[in-house]
Amino acid sequence: MDKVIQGTGFTVRASKFDFFFGRVTSDPENTKRSLQNLKELNRLGIDETTGGRDRLLQIFAEGLNAPEVIKYRKPTKHGLNITRKVEAIGTEATGAILVCYFYPGGNLDTIPQITSIIPMIYEEETP
Repeated sequence: MDKVIQGTGFTVRASKFDFFFGRVTSDPENTKRSLQNLKELNRLGIDETTGGRDRLLQIFAEGLNAPEVIKYRKPTKHGLNITRKVEAIGTEATGAILVCYFYPGGNLDTIPQITSIIPMIYEEETP
C-alpha cells in the first residue's frame, strides 16, 4: 500500500515523489514527463538530495492560498481538480510550479490530495 503523507492542509502519496524526482519508468511517456519534472525542479533549486522533498511540501502548503489557474479546473465524477500557481525562484531559473489539488466528491471543505505538479521555467529576456 502506498504511504500517504499528511501535509499542512493537504495529503500526497509518497509514490508521487518518484514521479516528481525522475524515478518513474512505467512507460516512455511517463518516463519522459518524470525526467522533465526532475530537470525543471532542479533548475528551480529543488533537489531531492538537498531538502527538495520538504521544499515541495512547503510549496504544496503555500499553494492552498495561491491563485487558481482557472483553465485547469476539472470536475470529474469522483471530485474536483483545482490547480494553483506558486512562484519559485531558483539558482538557475525563475518560474512557478502549478500544483493540482484533488477534492474528493467536489467538496472544497475536505483536505485535498496532491495529484500532480507542472514545473514552469520563465524565459529570461536578454538585453
